[in-house]
Amino acid sequence: MTVARCLILSAGIVLFCTGLAHLLGYSHVIPILVASSAPRHIVSAIKGLWLTYSAHLVLLSVAIVWISRLSGTRSLLLFLALIPVADAILMYHFVGLFIGFYAVSIAALLLLIGGWLLPHAEKHAPQ
Repeated sequence: MTVARCLILSAGIVLFCTGLAHLLGYSHVIPILVASSAPRHIVSAIKGLWLTYSAHLVLLSVAIVWISRLSGTRSLLLFLALIPVADAILMYHFVGLFIGFYAVSIAALLLLIGGWLLPHAEKHAPQ
């Protein structure tokens, strides 16, 4: 296995574990939110967003590892790396420094470096 694919696999593992940890956090955070005086529609929206973000991390991790096994996918992987980069930027802006920010940032960095190290797609001559 090449260094690039090892880095991409590592990014996938970090994203997958972060998604699972985020999902496990649901059972701790939501009861506190439900017990608060927050409006019901806000609580429902946060529940949906929480689960959506957990699924987003898990599905992205599977997709990047799968795509990294295909040839000529360097540009696609670099494009997909923008997802955890955007996640990290938004987390930092709205929440600040915390374990989720670090995990997603590390995954983004691993994915960017791994994607950058993948070979360029071969250009075929027109027939």
